Amino acid sequence: MSAVEGRPCQLTVCRGCCCGTRKKVPGVDHKAQLARLSAIDDHSGRTVPVRTSKCLGICFQANVVVVQPSQEGRAAGGKPVWLGRVTEDALVEAVDDWIFDGGPGVAPLPAVLADHVTSKDAKKPKKNKKPKHSKAAKKERHKAREKKRARAEKASGSGQRPDKDRAESKKPKKPKKPKKNKKDEKDKKARKKEKRARKAAAQA
Repeated sequence: MSAVEGRPCQLTVCRGCCCGTRKKVPGVDHKAQLARLSAIDDHSGRTVPVRTSKCLGICFQANVVVVQPSQEGRAAGGKPVWLGRVTEDALVEAVDDWIFDGGPGVAPLPAVLADHVTSKDAKKPKKNKKPKHSKAAKKERHKAREKKRARAEKASGSGQRPDKDRAESKKPKKPKKPKKNKKDEKDKKARKKEKRARKAAAQA
């Protein structure tokens, strides 16, 4: 064995507040996954050293696994590769196959791991805001209604709501006079005519 081949690949596996917990990553047997990663051998039959870390700083990518290149891979320009969201057995198997083939700097990254490559400086993606249901949108709508109401009150000049002003400004309607009875009117005219006739006869 040459000096360049002296150190195998190494793994750093995050197992802290988020990675390796059912609360953060449900549906995964985290203990079994760690045991499987700890049993990986390289092409020379050497067991790959596994170091656990309480936190690697990118909790939103749980579970996080960092693959360190072997001495041979580092001499070839290989650098540590950070993998995020390692939650499936197929991904663990891909890490095993990659290390067996030589790992970073020696063997190409398996295609199944390409979408899981991340970094220690990765930023958590921002969630899209829901304009119709968010608290900020509700506040904006409330402010708009208040401004509209203030403009209406200023235009009315009374300091009251326009609809209230209109209701108070309306004059009360005069009560309607009862309709006259036509029969009573005829009787009244007949009595007047008869009275005039009697008065004329008395004067003759």
